[in-house]
Amino acid sequence: MIVSNNVSPIWQALPDDHPQRLDHAVRQGLEKAPGGKATVFFRADDVAVPGNAFSAMLALFRERSAPLNLAVVPAWLTQSRWTALKREAAADSLFCWSQHGWRHMNFEAPGAKKREFGQARSARDKRQDLLKGFKRLEEIMGADFTPVFTPPWNRCDSEAMAAMPAIGFKGISRTVGAGPDAPKGLPDFPVRMDLHTRKEQDPDASLDAMLQELVQGLASGQLGVMLHHQRMNQTSFDFLALLIDQLRPHQGLSFAHFGHLLAR
Repeated sequence: MIVSNNVSPIWQALPDDHPQRLDHAVRQGLEKAPGGKATVFFRADDVAVPGNAFSAMLALFRERSAPLNLAVVPAWLTQSRWTALKREAAADSLFCWSQHGWRHMNFEAPGAKKREFGQARSARDKRQDLLKGFKRLEEIMGADFTPVFTPPWNRCDSEAMAAMPAIGFKGISRTVGAGPDAPKGLPDFPVRMDLHTRKEQDPDASLDAMLQELVQGLASGQLGVMLHHQRMNQTSFDFLALLIDQLRPHQGLSFAHFGHLLAR
């Protein structure tokens, strides 16, 4: 199991005027939203191992009564880890547990974009790993498992997606604009705003780019926000809290997780 804990430059030198810029972006996005209404969901990736950052993330959402999707890597999850994660979450309906790949392993050639479920593998092998992950989470989580699939690195091919409905998946979550299109009957809940895997070296430019993602998401009527708790420091936790706090008061804005979105 390999998880990056690199902290992006923005969270090492966040511009002092970020509260004002965030407030402006939220208002701008909602002004452009259809009917002034938008849904916001948060998706935390690479979940499986309990720890301080995971506990802090859950506490932040619980304190604000905000729902959170938790994308779990099946091969990393053991019964003892699930017991610890579940204890941390308690029986709180705010938290929605879904599937994040199988092993979170890249099979593509060096230099190619990373994929666990891409053209480098046979359709049979991809289906087997999708099914293994699905069954493992069903067995360990039981009724807590929500059958939505998030591919590692937000990428998978058409062969993998074609196999998902028959396995039992009810939805998929990638990044906005990811191709190919999901098949009929497999709704896509894309993330647009990336908080913690940002590559911009200039914090000011990074904040601008991130807030533009927020504006675009709200303007579309649905904003998905991607989190990586292993890459968060105190500054990024404080910003996440501020983001939720600035979103909440606006009429027409609602928070959801995959369970809510599937029920619509």
